[in-house]
Amino acid sequence: MNEHDRLIEEPRLFDQLCSTLYLSAGFEQVKKNKGKPGIDGVTIADFEARLDEELSRLQQELQDWTYQPSPVRRVEIPKPGGKGVRLLGIPTVRDRVVQTTLKLLLEPIFDPHFSGHSYGFRPGRSQHQAVQAAQRIVESGKPYVVDIDLSKFFDRIHHDRLIGRMGQRIADKRILRLIGMMLRSGVMINGVVNPNKEGAMQGGPLSPC
Repeated sequence: MNEHDRLIEEPRLFDQLCSTLYLSAGFEQVKKNKGKPGIDGVTIADFEARLDEELSRLQQELQDWTYQPSPVRRVEIPKPGGKGVRLLGIPTVRDRVVQTTLKLLLEPIFDPHFSGHSYGFRPGRSQHQAVQAAQRIVESGKPYVVDIDLSKFFDRIHHDRLIGRMGQRIADKRILRLIGMMLRSGVMINGVVNPNKEGAMQGGPLSPC
């Protein structure tokens, strides 16, 4: 697809997101991934029991911009070796359906531009492949593998900068507006909603966990 075609097609992304066909595909992926309920206590089974109603309501709310992402439910997962905890945020099932549908639409746009040496959280790639690639590099005569981790990277993501970078490839501003709403939906801790001024909470379909 050339640049001209991209700019023609991408304004339709939000319309695709609002389609029950795409939302149904999003739900099937949420169901496959399983997971606990968010702050509303609604399980995947509860959502599926009234699936047509739930998807129709999501479609309507997205179309008329009454959809509001709920705050995520804070969960703390101990890190290996007693190195503190990893903070996760569990979205509601309905929010996971929207996020997963977004992922299905956005991944084919962004993934082709990633480095060929990037293996993390990408379709068709795995940690095992990354290890195998490192082994091949060592076998070629290079004796070192450097492991670098950016401390609290996801906790410090600048929302406006992230959306600005995404806007370089996404022509549909409605998609960018919706992502901004998701980033700023907040975190519920002990019954109190804390706003998100920066960072992307891990634990949902749109962020690695």
